[in-house]
Amino acid sequence: MEYCMIEVAFSNKEEVENVIDHLLQDRLVASCQVVESNSCWNWENKLEKSKEYLLFIKTKKERASKIYEVVKKIHSYDCFEFAMFNLTSCNQDYLDWIEQEANE
Repeated sequence: MEYCMIEVAFSNKEEVENVIDHLLQDRLVASCQVVESNSCWNWENKLEKSKEYLLFIKTKKERASKIYEVVKKIHSYDCFEFAMFNLTSCNQDYLDWIEQEANE
C-alpha cells in the first residue's frame, strides 16, 4: 500500500474545519493537522501576503482524488494548493494505523 501527506492552504479557519470534519467522518483520512502560517505568494502579477491555515492530511494515495473533490466543494480559492508528498516510515505500526483509519 502507498501512503501520502497532502497539504492544502486555507485563508478561512471555518473552511478548514469543515473540510476536516468531512474527511474524518467519511474515513478518507487517518489524521489532519492544522498549522497557522504567514504566507506570501504571487497572484495575478501581485505579491500577496496573508495569514493562512495549512492543512496536513495523512492518508492512502488511492484516496487522493476523493479528498480533492471534498476540498474543491468547500474551498473558496479560485486556485488552491493541493500538494501530495510520498509518506514512508520505518514505523510499520504508524503505516498500519493509516491503513486502518483511512478505510471508508
